[in-house]
Amino acid sequence: MAPRPPSSPTDLLGDPGVLESTSTLEVFGHQAVAAVGGVTILPNRGAYLIARESKLAAHGWFDDSTQGPYQQVVVHLQKGRAATEECLFEAWSRLSPGGRLLLAGGNELGVKSAVKRLAGELDQPAEIVANRARARVACWRREGATAPGRPVVAPIQVITGSDHFELRSGPGVFSADAVDPGTALLLEHLEDLDPPRTIFDPGCGLGVLGLSALRRWPDSRALLADVDHRAVKCAKESATDLGLENRTEISWWDATRDPAPSLTCDLALINPPFHSGVPVDLQPARAIFGALDAVLVRGGRALIVANRTLPWERDLGEIGALRQLADARGYKILEVRR
Repeated sequence: MAPRPPSSPTDLLGDPGVLESTSTLEVFGHQAVAAVGGVTILPNRGAYLIARESKLAAHGWFDDSTQGPYQQVVVHLQKGRAATEECLFEAWSRLSPGGRLLLAGGNELGVKSAVKRLAGELDQPAEIVANRARARVACWRREGATAPGRPVVAPIQVITGSDHFELRSGPGVFSADAVDPGTALLLEHLEDLDPPRTIFDPGCGLGVLGLSALRRWPDSRALLADVDHRAVKCAKESATDLGLENRTEISWWDATRDPAPSLTCDLALINPPFHSGVPVDLQPARAIFGALDAVLVRGGRALIVANRTLPWERDLGEIGALRQLADARGYKILEVRR
């Protein structure tokens, strides 16, 4: 007999007595909604598409259509504390008086500490409704006026030469506190480029590369795309703040599941992802390079920043002439010319 795969926090939701068969909102998972019905919030587009393929009611983020109220909400603990706190705040605000809030997570993500913090904020001890396989599910009832606190996330500051501006940020988004070093290095290499007609920024995050480029080149247009709905939301709001919305298209896009964009570009600026949660995952970046191959025009170029050890040269060399422009601060800048 083949060994049974290890349990996960989501498996605990199926334990007897954990879920009630009632109107449910689930955040960062869809196991509860699949079991009892309701609505799931899935910012990752791949997870969202899987849920939709299973005929579940799925949304990329909280909006007016997810207001509820719900008798039960389930929040899956996230790696980042602020990301979990944002989900708890939004979910709690949609919970009916007397309704149940469930927090599910594993010990490796610090579920014990998270349960303790939330119990203090709600001034209500947690009921542990499942506790096994190095994971647990805790439960509270919405009673009284107490509520989870909402994290405060400041805008990030972007400085490129003499240009200095702010971009909106949000809990759980890549590089939410500051421009990451790889992106900062790539920005330094825009100085000598000719103004492009169309810019492609896949895996845009908060939009640092694409929006910086539009401020530099006032006659250019750009397509920004990201797999994280929260990042797309922030980038759209920043484009409006900066008066760039008429020159910008921002798309919620998963390169591993969605087709390549129906545009052509003569400049791509790419800081490709290489993590899926904690493990290294090269598939999303390779899928982005596949889309780049489909949209980059003859004579166009792409600039890619990556950790020095990442093996992108073979993939990129199949698109066009490849050279390395820089090797600094643990990163490399690669240029592809078609």
